[in-house]
Amino acid sequence: MQPPYSVAEVRVFSHSAGLVDGVPVTAPPYVDIQEVVISILQQRAQQTGGPTAATISDDRYGGAIRILVHPDGTTESAD
Repeated sequence: MQPPYSVAEVRVFSHSAGLVDGVPVTAPPYVDIQEVVISILQQRAQQTGGPTAATISDDRYGGAIRILVHPDGTTESAD
């Protein structure tokens, strides 16, 4: 059975570069990659009509978090 939401794997390399499900994403000047990633996940949530769960591995800090991004752009911890 599939979860009631979409799932994404995110890896952040720097303040301006990362991957979302293996697809390279970059942030424009003066925008942090976090904003770009959340925007992409929000768009996915809007398309599916429910939250998008994401595991975000951040090479900048050596850690990982799990979040839910809702269609309205709000986020919450998924742990």
